[in-house]
Amino acid sequence: MRAIALILGLSLFSGGALAADFPEPLPIEPTDNVATLPASYPDSWIYAMDGNFYSVLDGKVLILDLAATSHEFKGYIGAGQFGSFLAASTRPELYVAETYYSRRVSGERTDAIVIYDKQSLKKKAEIILPGGKRGQSVTQKHSFQFLDNERLALIFNFTPAASVTVVDLVERKILNEIPIPGCSLIYPTGKLGFSTLCGNGTMAAFTLGANGKVTGEQRTKKFNDIDNNPLFMKTTKVGNTTYFVTFLGTVQPMDMTGTWPKVGKTWSLVSEEEKAAGWRPGGWHILSSDAQGRLYFLMQEKSYPGSHKDGGGEVWVFDAKSKKRVARHVLKTHAISIEVTRGAAPYLAAVNANMEIDVYDAVSGQHLRTIGGNPAQTIFVMQASGG
Repeated sequence: MRAIALILGLSLFSGGALAADFPEPLPIEPTDNVATLPASYPDSWIYAMDGNFYSVLDGKVLILDLAATSHEFKGYIGAGQFGSFLAASTRPELYVAETYYSRRVSGERTDAIVIYDKQSLKKKAEIILPGGKRGQSVTQKHSFQFLDNERLALIFNFTPAASVTVVDLVERKILNEIPIPGCSLIYPTGKLGFSTLCGNGTMAAFTLGANGKVTGEQRTKKFNDIDNNPLFMKTTKVGNTTYFVTFLGTVQPMDMTGTWPKVGKTWSLVSEEEKAAGWRPGGWHILSSDAQGRLYFLMQEKSYPGSHKDGGGEVWVFDAKSKKRVARHVLKTHAISIEVTRGAAPYLAAVNANMEIDVYDAVSGQHLRTIGGNPAQTIFVMQASGG
């Protein structure tokens, strides 16, 4: 007991001495490790959309610099439950359409467009989407699109009834919902309209007023051979031409700049000899383009019916004007999605089978580096920054 009392006494004495020696608490030291991003991102930056199959609640959009040899990871924003993403060029804002439940995986469902500041990546606002209708699938660009110089956003809904919600991003309000029965996804058309691919092989097109209400509707002729050689629902654009490609490698140009879509003349990526060897496009996001007018296609060899999402080991580069192949890049690792940056010296990004991003010189095809280290779990779509 004497020993315990002695120890307590010494403790109280020493505590009093310490308090007397340091009457004021030490100030908190600043931690200057929070960066502010530029309002306009360099051409070498991309957005990488991580669906995070291991925890879809925790999906995210990463911001990466493909030109950096270190510190390539610039930041990220959340994108839960197969979120869709848009980056504005007319104002410093980023948009994520996402879904959550009040009890994590059950309870009341909330769909929202969450708006982030492009420099701080801090949340600025949100727009609640009514009805719990937002289409949830592996992320693809055409489920969420801008319209009218980025004043409006269009969101694809699937319940499984298909519709499109029109949102005013400036006023932060819902304008309209447009049924598109039997059709899927959103392809902006003209200044104030959109088109959608339909199950009967046509494309339905709608014109809108400034208030988001439908002012006109047309359908194209049947051009999508769904039974024998269907289109991938992904696109890329060079000049005024939007490009689709089919499962067997037929390129379908479309003019989407006017009031109504115009179906262009098709051409093939593959010769008869290459077709016999089983060459065709394959992967999730399988095409891209650069500012010099070149088209990039992720290609697989020895393909078979059903292999269209298996990815590929080469990227074929075509001049959009001449329709001639100008390069054939053999990839370091089999890839499932590609994206090409803008600018005078473009980079080719390829999501490889390890869910890392391989970075190539888009012109020469030289492998430059691999962005790994598990910054993400399951990246399926990338988007060039473009500013």
